[in-house]
Amino acid sequence: MPSKRELWAGMAFFALAAAALVLLRRPFDAIGWASLAACLGFVVLAGIGLVKPDIGRAKPRIEDGREATAAPALFGHHRTHENEPVEVEDVPIGDPSPDELRILQATVAALEAVGGLEVGEIDAGSLWNAAQRQDPGHPIGVHEAIGSFAALYDDRYHDDGHPRIGRLTFVPAHTEYDAPLLAEITASVLASLGHAVQPRDVTAMLPPDGAQGTAEIAFPIDGTTRTVSCEYLWKYPPADLIPALGRFQKREDPRDFVCGDSGDQTLVYAAIRSGTLAELNRRLPAEEDLFSKA
Repeated sequence: MPSKRELWAGMAFFALAAAALVLLRRPFDAIGWASLAACLGFVVLAGIGLVKPDIGRAKPRIEDGREATAAPALFGHHRTHENEPVEVEDVPIGDPSPDELRILQATVAALEAVGGLEVGEIDAGSLWNAAQRQDPGHPIGVHEAIGSFAALYDDRYHDDGHPRIGRLTFVPAHTEYDAPLLAEITASVLASLGHAVQPRDVTAMLPPDGAQGTAEIAFPIDGTTRTVSCEYLWKYPPADLIPALGRFQKREDPRDFVCGDSGDQTLVYAAIRSGTLAELNRRLPAEEDLFSKA
């Protein structure tokens, strides 16, 4: 669904267009009446969208540059208002085909081999069930197999904290980025490096009035507050945030961040053992590389 800013702009434009038609095109012919009806129809729909913003897919609110401390928030979890979870209706789940099962097993094995998952942490059956609950009946290819980790994350969500799934971080590719979302991404990335950081520990300061600019993100590591900067674009994930946080890896366990596209508007970042990107792509059942260095 469009943002409120876009709805207001669209409503104003079509209201002016309708007024211009009334002033300049009278008496109306068939085309004039159709044009007027279309303009007024858009104004009505935009007004409904502003009055009832929960129609369609909900998106987080921009914090207008104010400092905010994150609470458990997004990553595609089904919810209604603020942090209120919603029970997802049970749907019949069959069994994967032999090819689908092979793809799921190979994806799990590839991430285990490079340290993105602990051996035995996730099984192919759990991924299949999570993917089918999210999109029943959709066939599983390697992109869907990667995306099923994000679906599993949603299914295992609890309000008292986010369970870790290996060293993976899920980032929505098309949404409005506010301070809580950036704080949650930051906490997940740092946790994948072995730091005990929760979203509530992270503070994000955005540019004022939701404008493009530099965001400052602060978090504690080993009792010391650290700060990183990233370029903030309100509808795009900051490309320089993950590399900036990657500098806080532990010397005894060096990690590289790699990024893959699940094909479902979600980016998957994995903190794998240093130097194992080529092995990860080689083990995945795909004709082209699915992960690249973040």
